[in-house]
Amino acid sequence: MSEEVVELMTKDGKVMKLVFKVVSDAEELWKLVDVQVSAWGIGPDKLDVVPVHVLKAASDNSGMVIGVYEVETGEAVGFAWGFLARDEEGLYFYSHQSGVVERYKYSGIGFRIKQFQRKVALSKGLKRMRWTFDPMQALNTRFNLGKLGVVSNDYRVNFYGRMTDSLNRGLRSDRLKVWWYLDSRRVELKAQGKLRSPSFKEALEAGAVQVLEVEEGMHRRPVNVKEVDGDLALVEIPYDINASKRDGTAPIWREFTGRAFMNLFSSGFYDFECVVDKENWRVFHVLWRAPLQEILEGETPFS
Repeated sequence: MSEEVVELMTKDGKVMKLVFKVVSDAEELWKLVDVQVSAWGIGPDKLDVVPVHVLKAASDNSGMVIGVYEVETGEAVGFAWGFLARDEEGLYFYSHQSGVVERYKYSGIGFRIKQFQRKVALSKGLKRMRWTFDPMQALNTRFNLGKLGVVSNDYRVNFYGRMTDSLNRGLRSDRLKVWWYLDSRRVELKAQGKLRSPSFKEALEAGAVQVLEVEEGMHRRPVNVKEVDGDLALVEIPYDINASKRDGTAPIWREFTGRAFMNLFSSGFYDFECVVDKENWRVFHVLWRAPLQEILEGETPFS
């Protein structure tokens, strides 16, 4: 599989016809520079843009670059790229970046990019994919855990060092390294929309413990990390990380959430779901101390 044409509806009700394809042509790769600038709010110096020559080198040497283009205009609106990697279990695909231009975010393109990437990887005989994401970004948490079905037990402190784009500037670049098991039942059920995330009520009824003690007030902030006796835990993150940056609490959230994740991972937990407390505008990672294979089979602790 090297190309797929789909129709999607934008937030303003417009129907778009898009082509998703594996890209190696230099001219098409050039169009992906502006996608990066828009997707991550990169400054005019374009310091953090991945150069075309790097994308070309990856596409010609066992990497994969995916471009998403409007059929009518040829304009690029999304992209993803990565490369082959190896560990003790063999080859896997490392997906370094995936993004959508600002005006088309939250229109379903990002999900389609990852599913297309998954199909291409499977067609090449790959069964695992890996990447990182910021666990304090609520929308990314819902997307990666709730929509795609990734799992993680690997927290990295200040993984990328200092970052200068508008999404990451001024905050320690902690990341979750996640695995996407491409042919697992869990991932397939997520792709089909048949494995929904639990509600906040369902998580509590299953015995989930809220790990962070949070001080209420005008600017909510965590003040303590609690021990967990059971096998199901909730780690709260800011509902809006940008608001937390503005009120100065984001570094506090980073410190306490990082401690919570590392404590739980060292005790055998996997981060595998996301829940939203809609009544109180709160978002949580859900961690479960269970065998990985049980999670990948699509099993859950929720009734």
